[in-house]
Amino acid sequence: MKVKLTHPLVSCLCITDNRPSLLLKAIVNFDAQNYPNRELVISYPSTDIATKNLLNRLLETSDLNIIPVERNASDSIGKAKNLAIHHCEGDYICTWDDDDIYYTNRLAHQFNSLQGQGKYFQAGILSHILLYNANTQKAYSSFPSYWGGSLICRKDLIIRYPYSNTNIAEDTSLLKSLESIKLLQKIDDAPYLYIFVYHGKNALDHSYYHFFSSRSQQLDQETAQNIRIYYEQQIELVY
Repeated sequence: MKVKLTHPLVSCLCITDNRPSLLLKAIVNFDAQNYPNRELVISYPSTDIATKNLLNRLLETSDLNIIPVERNASDSIGKAKNLAIHHCEGDYICTWDDDDIYYTNRLAHQFNSLQGQGKYFQAGILSHILLYNANTQKAYSSFPSYWGGSLICRKDLIIRYPYSNTNIAEDTSLLKSLESIKLLQKIDDAPYLYIFVYHGKNALDHSYYHFFSSRSQQLDQETAQNIRIYYEQQIELVY
């Protein structure tokens, strides 16, 4: 007997704003994922011409499954996410920040983890990630927390418990709701899947990052150097 394995469509949700160079790296990370059935839904302000031009070029020259979504420039990050989700075709939504780094099996590892341990979870999050400060070139292994940027979740649950209409901590109420109904799985042993990058222009200001890094374990210089090399590499479109 042959068993056919299926891979539900996962919609990676990326909210961006006039950061085409960072966005291109996030798109490269998406393209490198080894989970086969995925799409990248990118929300950008209607005034962001640079991002619009980048996405138009990619749609013309590549076979990447990218869904561009224009939004009002005044929309908060939370509102932008809620609106963009209605353009997602996948059964699952995975947060895909435009300025962070993702290992190639992030999607596969997190999705497969939802199906394991003899219990069916409908959302998952990394309780440990890596932190990298692009200004000081130091890297850290984070303290245990709810790292919202690593969330993967069934779309219908996010629609039921939407993001808050804010620019900071817009996922707090969603995560609390998922935890309260016992559908949120915390993955403790794969921090390498997600590297949060602080570069000085994040939605979170330096005081938040200092709070994170001061409670985390600093990694060795070689690890930080490897992250720096990857983060600083220049990527250009080839026609």
